[in-house]
Amino acid sequence: MIYETFLNTVKEQMALSLGKEYQLTLRKVPKNNGLILDGLCISRGSSSVAPAIYLNSCYDQYKKGRPLADITAELLSLYQSHDQPPLPDCRRLSDFSAMKPRIASRLIHRESNTLLLEQIPHIPWLDLEVVFYLCLQEDDQSLMTALIHNEHLKIWNTTPEELWQIAMENSPRIFPPVISSMACMLEELMEENGYELELPDLETVPAPFYVLTNTCGIHGAVCMLYKDVLKNFAEGTERDLIILPSSIHEVLILPDDGDISYEEMSRLVTQINDSEVPASDRLSNQIYLYTRATETVTLASHSCCTSLV
Repeated sequence: MIYETFLNTVKEQMALSLGKEYQLTLRKVPKNNGLILDGLCISRGSSSVAPAIYLNSCYDQYKKGRPLADITAELLSLYQSHDQPPLPDCRRLSDFSAMKPRIASRLIHRESNTLLLEQIPHIPWLDLEVVFYLCLQEDDQSLMTALIHNEHLKIWNTTPEELWQIAMENSPRIFPPVISSMACMLEELMEENGYELELPDLETVPAPFYVLTNTCGIHGAVCMLYKDVLKNFAEGTERDLIILPSSIHEVLILPDDGDISYEEMSRLVTQINDSEVPASDRLSNQIYLYTRATETVTLASHSCCTSLV
């Protein structure tokens, strides 16, 4: 079965199982860094919210011999386990006052997302762009979001600059920042997975790398734009900071002792991106520098800077 036939067959079988109350649509959904996924969007009744189930990996399973009926059954179970209506005001997506508390931000790479950026409001920041989304539902098990498009600006009669101000107030509240030492994270990971490798006393071993993300670990790189996060950390270490964008979900922070090669760090980021980070999660191959004296972030390879105030 060719790919397009597979997509339509899954859609038809899902529609048959769900019934006439549901509307199913296949859509090409642009994701980070130029990735295009095939989403099966499902809405119920007059709801304006249509969660998307991505089918690309399902086709890979089908080609490996998994029965189509099994795939469809799993997709139905996945949808039904999350088929809970969001909070009532999320049904009124055209009501800007109702949506304001749900507007948050994240970072993407500018040059890798030129087509997507034509469709969505954005604010430039160094080699990145701040983009905006609605947090429709968030709990311990799931996060439901919707990317804000240019059409929303017209409906809400607002601007990217206003979205920026709102998101910078909301994001730290909805997704508080977390900074952890790399050594402590490795120790916790080993304990969770039952590893028996004996570690040296972590209190006596230098652990210069720290991880900055948010409490849910999703799209946490934007935390470096939160007010005073880098400033307070730099003051605590009494050092300027080297920032390595390890993914859209987190950045690594290294207090700058003055003897670290920025070129070597840049090569490290590029190597990790190429070998370890999925293409859809990559943020940048650049490294950033936070300077305490000016409270600014600069690209290590350029002289430009941007204030965090």
